[in-house]
Amino acid sequence: MTNIYCLSGLGADEQIFRKLEINNARLIHLPWVEYSEQDDLPNYAKRMLQCINEENPIIMGVSFGGMLAIEIAKLVPVKRAILVSSAKGHKEVAHFGTIVKAIVVSEMAPAFLYKMPNKLLFERFGATTDDERELLRGIMKRSDGKFVRWAMKEIQLWKNDVLPDNVLHIHGTADQMILPQNVKPNYWIEGGSHMMVYSKAKEVSSIINNELYTHGRVSYKAY
Repeated sequence: MTNIYCLSGLGADEQIFRKLEINNARLIHLPWVEYSEQDDLPNYAKRMLQCINEENPIIMGVSFGGMLAIEIAKLVPVKRAILVSSAKGHKEVAHFGTIVKAIVVSEMAPAFLYKMPNKLLFERFGATTDDERELLRGIMKRSDGKFVRWAMKEIQLWKNDVLPDNVLHIHGTADQMILPQNVKPNYWIEGGSHMMVYSKAKEVSSIINNELYTHGRVSYKAY
């Protein structure tokens, strides 16, 4: 049985991965560890790495979790860093306009605002069904607003331009959070939104299974 260590999106939990079906794999969700206000993404990745007790792990990250997977893969060798609806470096992140970025980076907005679902957020995430909207509401309700506020700031300040070995990047053509025109993934999923790891779990699972397994054996290749 292969372990796949899962990092979810901003403040999210393991529910986002529940529809994935990866052959002969155990999905191990890594809960967010305590952070310091002085942490940037590379420093926080070091904290998250302490939760992985395995050499050459397989890591899968969605959105913010994918960015952390990149930073972890810069710290230790990994068999595969799987990114879904995420970015490999700062050039792939959709940066906010000057005013909004200033608000995010200064952390001026109250933390509770980051826990409030709304119509615009549903549209940006691509939550089009009652089930998907209910999932997103639950994720936001259970999230830590202060953590989400800090993470959004650090995403805007992220400066990574290093591509580690063994990265697999899957992205959706309809992602409105990390814009398709900014990214260069290994695989596109037609119509995939920012939450396609849930809404298009069958397609995401198929790609991962095809990449990880050849004739029942795990195989890896660098990009």
